Amino acid sequence: MVDQPEYGTNTSYLVDFIKITLSAKLLDSNEIRDLYLRKGLSAGQIAVQFGVAKSVILARLGDLGIRAGAGTDRRTNPENYRSRCAPYGYEVKGGKLVPNKAELRTCRTVVDLIRRKGLSANAVGKELSRRGIKSRSGRAHWDHSTILSIFNRWKDKI
Repeated sequence: MVDQPEYGTNTSYLVDFIKITLSAKLLDSNEIRDLYLRKGLSAGQIAVQFGVAKSVILARLGDLGIRAGAGTDRRTNPENYRSRCAPYGYEVKGGKLVPNKAELRTCRTVVDLIRRKGLSANAVGKELSRRGIKSRSGRAHWDHSTILSIFNRWKDKI
């Protein structure tokens, strides 16, 4: 920003300069296709790499016959995780989902209590509270929907 005086007055205004690129960028369609389909990057991430707007990448994908967002949810790709909150039992490090050992112990307990002991989700929540196991929020209170979510995610993996 530049402080520019108005002639004939004692008032000055700030003028903002916007960088405009006049030359067109040459984009390699094969590279865009590879980044989007094989590496699982989003259109926004590819746009940042090429230094163009996301709409340019979306248009190029359309020209290639690739429907953006089709087939996979790019936010939850374990190798390129961009959602706000990782699923219980995981944490995000460097954009990748990695197992969280402390939470995995709780996941094993939940699966064990439901599968082997036959407890309901509410009973499991009460048992976790009784054992002093805290949720991510730091409280020793567990909601039945969280318990069911943990069980459904981990029942076949643990």
